[in-house]
Amino acid sequence: MAIRDHYLVLGISRRENFRGIRDAYRELAKQYHPDRAGPDAIDKFRDIQEAYENLSDLERKRMYDRDLEQDEIIVQSRAEPITYPSRPRHEFRAPGPLSLLREFRSIHPSFEPLYERFVRNFTNRQVPKGERIEGLNVDLVLSPEEAAQGGTIAVGVPVFFTCPECYGSGRDWLFLCANCAARGIIEAEETVCVRIPPLLPERSVIEVPIHGLGVHNLFLRLHTRISRRV
Repeated sequence: MAIRDHYLVLGISRRENFRGIRDAYRELAKQYHPDRAGPDAIDKFRDIQEAYENLSDLERKRMYDRDLEQDEIIVQSRAEPITYPSRPRHEFRAPGPLSLLREFRSIHPSFEPLYERFVRNFTNRQVPKGERIEGLNVDLVLSPEEAAQGGTIAVGVPVFFTCPECYGSGRDWLFLCANCAARGIIEAEETVCVRIPPLLPERSVIEVPIHGLGVHNLFLRLHTRISRRV
């Protein structure tokens, strides 16, 4: 039976310190307390409590991390600009890029808070006090052949820049800027390559930093799954 990922429940990095664990717990417990969120949030609230109990105690956290590492293989991968060098024929290259917000099935966080997190990296608007780096958890389904051979996938990461028409004001003289829909920023997409190592085990997790693109409050955590369908 797979071990529940308490880090995923709290929305924190596996490298988070005690203070970050505590702050994440307090924020989520307040949000999902049944007195506030209603009876439908009871199971979620219990999951949050269980995660905090296991991660806030040093000894329990050490034992949990050991069991989690045995259950999942963590692969550190570095995001690189998209290139198409020659490669051995036995490796695959997925057609792409796969858009991070539109083609992957996100696990956590959900679309709207995730989108706002991306925007804050480039505008510094309404940044919550003490905002921590958070893992963007997404599913990546591979065929048995792809998992065995290894290869490269191209991932499209959203980035934003100042609107060249209104220079970030959101207005064109007396009118709202049509070029950026009055937001003052334009969305674009940068493409990075993620290496999939050969002989990838089932339930592997590939962690990819994206701070090189100007995204400092998120990193990618690709949960790879091997499809057995014929």
